[in-house]
Amino acid sequence: MILSKRVALDGVYLDEMHERIVIRSINTGVPHENITAVNRMGGAGQRITGEHWETLDVIVTVAIDVPKKELAYRRAIFDMINGWAARKGWLTVNWMQNRRMYVDKVIFPSSGDLWEWTNDYQITFRAYNVPFWQDALPAQASTGVVSQGNLSLQIGGLVTTVLDATFENRSGMTINNFLIRAQGSEIRLSSLGLGGNQKLSISHGTDGLLRIRIGSTSVYNKYTGDDDLYVDPSVVPVHFEADRAGVLTVMCWGRYL
Repeated sequence: MILSKRVALDGVYLDEMHERIVIRSINTGVPHENITAVNRMGGAGQRITGEHWETLDVIVTVAIDVPKKELAYRRAIFDMINGWAARKGWLTVNWMQNRRMYVDKVIFPSSGDLWEWTNDYQITFRAYNVPFWQDALPAQASTGVVSQGNLSLQIGGLVTTVLDATFENRSGMTINNFLIRAQGSEIRLSSLGLGGNQKLSISHGTDGLLRIRIGSTSVYNKYTGDDDLYVDPSVVPVHFEADRAGVLTVMCWGRYL
């Protein structure tokens, strides 16, 4: 049964698994934020000392449209629902265009008494590493073949996110020093050894962690800082410098509450 409320994991829609699956509701959630504070002097008020986004839960509630006496049939469909949920990966819903959430953990429902044919079943999809909905397609901009320069990128979303970048060495000679800066965040690399026509990649996986590679080889040890390319939603200016000429491409996936 193709429904008006639709949810998919890695492109596989739940309502296409079986015609007797009914999606009651999809709660797209809001990230849980942990706030710490201390009391102010004077007997009133507090001062915020820390803010940290922790997890995002999306809850999908389903029913099984099968009479209560057909327990084996109901159990088979229930197992089918859990089998679909066990895929993890990217979660999408049909009314949120160009947005997705990466599922790190699935909390499965209990079948309970399958004789109770009106029961609903709640599946919780939880994001730990990046507890936000994210753009499915990135904002992107590139330079020409230059050794330094500036560009700007329109970054969407509602909260701080991270910038990805690639730099392809077009000089035919080795590049050892590279710098990229955006909104006060900076990554500086030295003794890089980026050969002619090789590509440097500064990226973040589904776990949100920073990776710096030449091809498939990590060069994270060439980075002496402890920062990341954090940027806020806005038109963001990006500056870069390298020993020799190449093409810089920057990409960013906005994050949403």
